[in-house]
Amino acid sequence: MTVQVGVIGVGGMGACHARHITELAGAELGWIADPDEATGAALGADFDCEWIADGMDKIGPKAGGAVDCDAVVIACPDRFHHRYVMAALERGLPILAEKPLTVELQDAREIVEAEVAHGRRFVQLGFMRVYDDRHVQVAAALSRIGRPLHIRAVHRNTNDGSRTVGQMLVESIIHDIHTVRWLSGQEIVSVATSVVPGGAGTRMILVTCRLADGAIAVLEFDDIATGYEVSVEVTAERGNVIAAEPLRAAVRTDGMVTGEIGDDWFTPFLDTYRVEMRDFVSSVAAGASCGPSAWDGYAAQAVVEAATASAVADGAPKAVELSATPSLYISGNEGRARS
Repeated sequence: MTVQVGVIGVGGMGACHARHITELAGAELGWIADPDEATGAALGADFDCEWIADGMDKIGPKAGGAVDCDAVVIACPDRFHHRYVMAALERGLPILAEKPLTVELQDAREIVEAEVAHGRRFVQLGFMRVYDDRHVQVAAALSRIGRPLHIRAVHRNTNDGSRTVGQMLVESIIHDIHTVRWLSGQEIVSVATSVVPGGAGTRMILVTCRLADGAIAVLEFDDIATGYEVSVEVTAERGNVIAAEPLRAAVRTDGMVTGEIGDDWFTPFLDTYRVEMRDFVSSVAAGASCGPSAWDGYAAQAVVEAATASAVADGAPKAVELSATPSLYISGNEGRARS
């Protein structure tokens, strides 16, 4: 089976996904959608596929009865995710959606409710660290050293600090929120957020999380660091595991040993994105979605909302309001495509 995929939004992330589709055996890039004609037309020519300005022309009501793709990748700006995910769900299309699922908690809840009503999963969410080798090794170690007692997630960006606290949480720290939920297998039940000013507004955000089983996680985010870095350390019942450092050359000169950190958040994860896309295409062919789910997106968004409220309240702890996990998102109940 050759899986025909359409891509909505072909900025840096969408263009990366589109290129990986063209490189995969068993997949074909059917079309790309982007309102920027110069970018869209040029990439359409490069990928030898159709370019359209609006993905709704392919998956929305005005597209008519037939849909000329088997799956869709949604990589447009965050504020449009809800619109396109809901349209694709209405069509019964498998979806790889970039994180965050949405920017509003109610919109994320609506997507979950729509998917539950279908009775099977369609959405794979782009929390791609579950495909990153360094993080996968940490997860594998936990199967040997037991339940996490404390998780420390460090995330450093090289911005100017002009983003709001809410933006930093939903655009960046949401990755670390999912890392904690994934590695621990627990929901985050309360958070306390501390904000350190700097740059054009905020420099650092520290979020202390209490998990449902009593474990603690600390998320440390620096938006004005000297280089881009992501790491995680877990103290478990029978040991400790730290994500390996990326391999970089050690340079000896002028009586010093130095190594480059780098400020690129994109290139270090290129192989991870390839693995993620391969998993998505394979799941479409198999008729059963996999990877991070719409529920993972909703649950992480609920933590973002509580963390934002805590920051506004000068760090006062806030409960994470989250209903019971629908059975659809419990392992083994995800469902398969109906023949």
